[in-house]
Amino acid sequence: MTLSTQFSRHEFERICREEVKPPGMSLMRDVNMAKSEYTVSEKVISKIQNFQEDEELFRYCTLPQILKYVECFTGPNIMAIHTMLINKPPDTGKKTSRHPLHQDLHYFPIRPSNCIVAAWTAMEHIDRNNGGLVVLPGTHKSSLKPHDYPQWEVDLPGHCILIRICHCLIRKEMTCFLS
Repeated sequence: MTLSTQFSRHEFERICREEVKPPGMSLMRDVNMAKSEYTVSEKVISKIQNFQEDEELFRYCTLPQILKYVECFTGPNIMAIHTMLINKPPDTGKKTSRHPLHQDLHYFPIRPSNCIVAAWTAMEHIDRNNGGLVVLPGTHKSSLKPHDYPQWEVDLPGHCILIRICHCLIRKEMTCFLS
């Protein structure tokens, strides 16, 4: 499914320039970029949390073309429990954009888990070169795994466990629904 993200991109840029400051919203900055010359810029802001008070961004959560698919997972009783916009500009070389594989359900202790869905819409073309989405097929059917930051550079012994990691290619304005 594709939808125009132009309104979201424009509002994101306004928030980054501090033209609007909705109550309760948290801005997270890339620690290395925040110390650079880009003090107020979309290059510095990596995440906006709790944007439900921003009328323009929250409009995304009410779009019929989003709700139609969300209802397939949740049924007709739909509510937003967490709102987040993630900005993933290319890594600056310091590897601060790395994020380990994880299961979102750790962060949402709401049950039943089969009635929770995330709608993930790309504001830019996404692939493995710019911090794309990675999934492990079938893990949504297994138990939650412990989370930790891994050793990124590992010297593997002669025996190792193979897992099938899928790097998702997501065109600009395409939406993925993750359960």
